[in-house]
Amino acid sequence: MRLDPEEAHTLLPRVDPGRMRSGRAVGLRDGAVLALVAAGLTAVEIAALRATAITMANRQAVVAIHRHDLSWSIVLPDDLGGRLLAWLTEARIWGLPEPVFHGCRGPLTSMGIWKILDRYRNPQSWRQCSLSRASKQPMNLPRRRAA
Repeated sequence: MRLDPEEAHTLLPRVDPGRMRSGRAVGLRDGAVLALVAAGLTAVEIAALRATAITMANRQAVVAIHRHDLSWSIVLPDDLGGRLLAWLTEARIWGLPEPVFHGCRGPLTSMGIWKILDRYRNPQSWRQCSLSRASKQPMNLPRRRAA
């Protein structure tokens, strides 16, 4: 299934750039991911993207990608480029050969990109799910005695 750039563009206003999780600016990250989807990149291209592939030309963000064994560049509109540049600045990865997007377990995969889109498609169900996870009490396991 292909990512829909128009849908991603409509989901962008739902992103809270100030959202933090475990000390990470996931709101900025999610906004940058949705901006790249809105620009027409695929989940595989976004997951494979390195910070060295993002440059500035004539005061606009330019993303170099490989698609079908061809290299090409896309100039991002100001609104989309601004979200990507904010993330690169926050993550402090400008010009580094690092993956652009990380989750809590390492670099984001294409499935991770899909999950970010799903989070903003169904924000109510995501909040309810995370609230129910947070409210669960740990199981009462027998405690080990110190030897």
